Amino acid sequence: MTKSEREQIAEILERRANEVASFADEYRRDGKHFGSVELALTREINRLRRLAESVNPAEQEEEQP
Repeated sequence: MTKSEREQIAEILERRANEVASFADEYRRDGKHFGSVELALTREINRLRRLAESVNPAEQEEEQP
């Protein structure tokens, strides 16, 4: 996979994580929300963000002497 492809996949995953996070925020505002659903949403957000990071890890800066 090229660097560009990895970046695109990571961007899609991050975007999806943000969409789920937005939904989760709205869901939490509803007084009738369930903690188990909130937990599932949080786990999915974290999973998507970890996946994005593993597909396109941040470049490590070289240490300066």
